[in-house]
Amino acid sequence: MLTALPALKPKFCPSFRPYYNHLVKFNLFFIQLIILLETALCLAACELAAPPPPTATPLPTPTLPPLALAVDVREDAIIVPIPIDPPSFNAYLNDTGYEALVGELVYGALAEIGPDGNYYPELAADLPTLANGGLSEDGLTVTWRLRPGVLWSDGQPFTSADVAYTWQSFKDSRIWAPGFDLIDTVETPDPLTAIVHYRQFYPNYLLQFGGNGAGVFPAHHCGPTNQMLFWDCNFEPVSTGPFVLDQWLHGVRLTFAPNPNYFVPNRPLARQLVFEIQPDPDFRRRNLERGNAHLDLWPEDPALTFMENNENVSVFVTNPARFVLRLVPNLSAFGSADPAQPHPVLANPKMREAIRAAIDINRLNEEAFLGRAIPTDTELSQLGCQLPPTTFNPGVSIALVEEAGWRLTNPDDPIRYCQGCGTVEDGTPLRLKSYTYEEFGEELLNAHRLIEEMLLEVGIKLEREVVEGGQLWNTWENNGIELRGNFDLDLWDDGYFGVDPTLYMADYFDPRAIPTRDNPIAGLNVSRYRNPTLSGIFDALRSPLPTNRRRTLLCELATILQQDLPHMPLLALPDRYGINLSLQGVQPHIYDTVTWNAAEWQLLTPPQE
Repeated sequence: MLTALPALKPKFCPSFRPYYNHLVKFNLFFIQLIILLETALCLAACELAAPPPPTATPLPTPTLPPLALAVDVREDAIIVPIPIDPPSFNAYLNDTGYEALVGELVYGALAEIGPDGNYYPELAADLPTLANGGLSEDGLTVTWRLRPGVLWSDGQPFTSADVAYTWQSFKDSRIWAPGFDLIDTVETPDPLTAIVHYRQFYPNYLLQFGGNGAGVFPAHHCGPTNQMLFWDCNFEPVSTGPFVLDQWLHGVRLTFAPNPNYFVPNRPLARQLVFEIQPDPDFRRRNLERGNAHLDLWPEDPALTFMENNENVSVFVTNPARFVLRLVPNLSAFGSADPAQPHPVLANPKMREAIRAAIDINRLNEEAFLGRAIPTDTELSQLGCQLPPTTFNPGVSIALVEEAGWRLTNPDDPIRYCQGCGTVEDGTPLRLKSYTYEEFGEELLNAHRLIEEMLLEVGIKLEREVVEGGQLWNTWENNGIELRGNFDLDLWDDGYFGVDPTLYMADYFDPRAIPTRDNPIAGLNVSRYRNPTLSGIFDALRSPLPTNRRRTLLCELATILQQDLPHMPLLALPDRYGINLSLQGVQPHIYDTVTWNAAEWQLLTPPQE
């Protein structure tokens, strides 16, 4: 089975975006099968990123330059520069961020999440819930009722056959995407009803046919269900969204025109939307400031600082933030990957508490992230759980380390040594090997260095190493550092998509999700954290529950995690967007790609003189 490709530095194929700074962890199927499929995926991904040109045909006149045949860019076009061509329009196949950006314009979803964190129907007539009978009592049957009268841009009707076709294509093409592997069948009793039968309850069922740039594919246009990697519609889509692809000049631009069959009256407001391929971030920044471009995605320094100080540009910061920087301790003995063999330092929760108390979060934020991050104690801050704040207190940290039997033995040596610690021989230095991943960039490397300095202040020596993400999160067979337990304390960021974190949190913290030699794909609980209470919490969360009860259980989970510290959340990392003031209607948020409401975008009309 194939799976969506990870957004890491180019490792398997040069088509992956090297600018993407957020960790997207390998999912379990990828971890299981990448060794067998690495070559095939590389070839497929490269083909997706640069499809072969069509068979040459005579040009109208041999003297015309190549771009003379391009669609004209209107004076009132909204211009969005991006550093590379999107790999395709299929957001299920890659995760660079750019396929979602353009896929959102054409492939409508049954339901989506708005900036307020609430679901709303898009191609569905309503949201299936327990209250309206759309979700069965056992959570295994979801009945989608579709919006009537929706047409694809080529005039064909959008029906339940498209919904069934989308699921069937994942199954037959053996491509993994969240929740699709849990579906047994999709019934289509009539053109406007799709009944999805699950083997087990899927907490994110409302996003099953939607999400970040993802949606429903056209059964009449894409191709055989077992050939998703090679569909023409990955590059030449028909649309149920607000725009249609007018032209794609690879390496130059993608031009979009309004979808004449869009189901929302009088939308989109813009008459043309253009994504220009521009790798130079300074060039993108200067065009944004001059009004020659209107939106810049995820700018970084030094361009970001210029934007923040330019009167023609507004820098939008997502709040809440999706990604959380955290320290990940290994609670098992280094290299054992065995929860039955406790780590001599980190298995002690008091030592984890000491490490957390030694870190000055405000200094970390100011010096590594220029104050742009948000201090946090939990990944579940969006739920509003009432958690006591964690404070920087080196005195408490030193007392806890002393209590655990680690003491300073030489006034000229800042490192502590075991003196009655009871877990290793006396005289053993307090050293921890810590990895981070190089794809993030200088900010993360600086944060890692600062944490090393802070821990040394309380006598803990952090031995820092920087590796490619592919080494850190590789398979068991390929000696992945974390799966094999060959680390003490790692530093990286991650975050969950959507509003329900059940499966994401279970993957990291359920005691049944600990990868082992016999079952290396059990989960991503690489901390080897075992709290039996959490098994019951996750079992309950994997069933349909009223919203208030689900929130109560998730806040109970957040409280336990703050006490046990199997991960140590440090900073939430918001996304940023540079927006020229002439562009109106843009509402970035963490639950969808920025083009989620592109139908509402428009340029201010300059006043008539």
